[in-house]
This record gives sequence, C-alpha cells and structure tokens, in this order.
Amino acid sequence: MSEDLRVGLFPVRYIVGTGLPGAPQLVLNLVVDTVEHSVVGAAAISQAVSPPLNFHADVWGTYVFRLGPPPRRDGRGAIVQIALQGNQGGPHSNSMITFYADLLLKGDGKTGVASYRYYSNGTWHEVENVPVKADPELVPLEPGPVIGASSRTAYGPVPLYGVTIQYAAVSGDLAHMKTLATYARQQLESRDDIAAALSALKAEIAKLESRQ
Repeated sequence: MSEDLRVGLFPVRYIVGTGLPGAPQLVLNLVVDTVEHSVVGAAAISQAVSPPLNFHADVWGTYVFRLGPPPRRDGRGAIVQIALQGNQGGPHSNSMITFYADLLLKGDGKTGVASYRYYSNGTWHEVENVPVKADPELVPLEPGPVIGASSRTAYGPVPLYGVTIQYAAVSGDLAHMKTLATYARQQLESRDDIAAALSALKAEIAKLESRQ
C-alpha cells in the first residue's frame, strides 16, 4: 500500500497467526480498491484440534491511514488499519455477521498485528494481537498491466489489472470472481462517461493553453 498503489485494484493474501502448533490460523484473500479505500474477499480459519476447525466467511470492509502522513514510496510514515466483517454470502446477504477483524499494518502493508473474532458452533471465539504478514507467494504488492486504456481518479472508474483477474480466475474463489465481474461490468458500462470526461478535460486544457 505504498504511494504507487494509491490508485488501483489488486489482490493480496494475509496470513494471521503465531504459527505455533495447535494455534488457529486465519487466511484472508482480499481484493483492495485503493481509490474507494474498500476491501472485499474471503476469510478462512483453520486449527489442528479435534474436531478440526474449518471456518469460512465472505468479508468486506475499509482501510484508512490511521497515523502519520500518507505513506511515501517505501511505505514508511504511516500505519494502515483494515477493518473487516463477514458472513455467508456477503454484505447484501441476510445471514448474520459471523466474523470481525482489525488489522494494523506498517505503511507498506506487508506486516503488522491483527485481532479477530468469529462465530462457530454457537459461540464467539476471540484471537487478539497476533502477527499478520502478506503472503509473498501470491503476487507482488504492485499493480499489474492495465486492461484497456481506462483509468481512475476520483472522477472515474477503478482500473482493473490483469494480475487481479488472473488471480481470481485461478483461485476458485466464487466471491472474488463475482467481485471482479462486477468491477469489469462497471468499467465497460462507463466507457462513454470516460470518453466524455476526457473530451471535456482536453477542451479545458486547450482553453488554458490558449491563454498563455
């Protein structure tokens, strides 16, 4: 989540846990929208106990730069807070919320601490202040090639990156696939708006240049 990532849509996987035998491990597969400061994806919690824990939830939430200035290119100077909630079916589902998580990450978005709680077998379970790290085996935390010529600022649609779509396609994660399909459809439907905005911008540039 360095300065280079502040416009874009990209996937990231976080592994949350101590790594100790018998301890629970949370895996978050997320798609981050750095313009809207929103996050969607899936959570999976496993634990080698009897019976084994196998918890899953569709998750969504937000992230903010909680402390310090906006991060510089190297990610220093900020702490990123990601707040998530989840259930079965996503934010538009009528199912109860069964998962909450808060992640505090260094400005580069690669390491930090997390606390979460989940509802399983009729009981809420809490895990607090455990290490979190980005999985380097997924993809680098850098945007991939832009699909088409569209881009996004505060006035237009989010750019979709090839690596994001490739990741969703091979992950087998239905929630990710649906999310990416929605973004792609929004981009295709916004082409006329983008063209009109670009024409207006070019006209304004020409007007200002003529005054110089």
